[in-house]
Amino acid sequence: MRTKKGQAEIITTVLIVLIALAAVAIVGYFIMNQVRQGAAKGESQFQCTKLQLEITKATATTPANQIIVKRNDAEALTGAIMKVTANGATWNSSAALPNSLETKTIGMESNKTALVAGQKVEVGVVLADGTACANLATATVTAA
Repeated sequence: MRTKKGQAEIITTVLIVLIALAAVAIVGYFIMNQVRQGAAKGESQFQCTKLQLEITKATATTPANQIIVKRNDAEALTGAIMKVTANGATWNSSAALPNSLETKTIGMESNKTALVAGQKVEVGVVLADGTACANLATATVTAA
C-alpha cells in the first residue's frame, strides 16, 4: 500500500508541474503578442517622425484647387497616402505619398471643401498600416 501512496504523490506533483508549465506558456504567449503589437506601432510612429513634407504651393483656383507637396526625406515607404486638412475639414486624398525628393499635386475634388485664399491648409500622411501621422506641412492658400 505504501508504494501506491508514493505513486499518487508523484503523479500529483507531475500534474501540478504540467499545469504550471501550461499556465506559464499561455501567459507568455499573450505577453509576447502584446510586445509585438507595441513594437509594430512604435515602428510606424518612428516612420512618421522621419517624414518631411513641404507644401510648395496651395492655390485657390477655379475649377480645381491645387496643393503641390514636395517630399524632402529619403525614407522608403509604400502604400502611404496624404491627408489634407483645410477649412476645419480633414480627408484622405486619393494621391499617393510622393517618392523621396519628388513633388506631387493634390487636386481638390469638387465634393471636398474648397480652398479659400488666406486660409491655412495642412498635409499629413496615412501609412499603409492605417497609422495617421500628424500634419507634417502647413501653408497659406494663395489666389491664382
